Amino acid sequence: MNRTYLYVPFEDSERVRSLGAHRDAERMCWYLEPGQDPAPFSRWLGDDESDEGFLIASDAAFVAASRVRCWQCDTQTQVICIFCDSGVVSGEPLEQFTVSQIWKVDDALREQLGRWPDFRPVASGDCFANHCQHCGAVQDDMELHSEPDHPFFNIPRDASGKIQLTPVSGLVQLSGSESFEI
Repeated sequence: MNRTYLYVPFEDSERVRSLGAHRDAERMCWYLEPGQDPAPFSRWLGDDESDEGFLIASDAAFVAASRVRCWQCDTQTQVICIFCDSGVVSGEPLEQFTVSQIWKVDDALREQLGRWPDFRPVASGDCFANHCQHCGAVQDDMELHSEPDHPFFNIPRDASGKIQLTPVSGLVQLSGSESFEI
């Protein structure tokens, strides 16, 4: 298969669907079929050849960890995300946000994420995701960030005590979709 994968923030999902992109449910990514015109999707095509051009940078980042039930085996499994107390997103300063649908990380962050081996690239290597530590099923980022009862919806106001924050050392750079509650 020679698919072209797209890097689509959640809020753009309906737009790429309406333009004719396809969803790979197993890999949790959008893609174009071979021969499909990429021109309408230019804003969602990644630049995999470049080591530069990260969308997000932070020297106040944490790995936020929590536990959820796996959708496939119904067993408790650990999930993580990147939480930035402050950082820069596409050149704009931003405070207290999480990053989901990560598709690119710098070497410093990749090394530190080694402590959480179940957060890794999906089979295609095009994006990162949490995997169940028991059955290996990919845990959808949308089910972790998008609703008030999801573990990473609003980390700064979490009163449950179910989120553990581990500081990330130094400046880290990554690309993904930032989210925060206004």
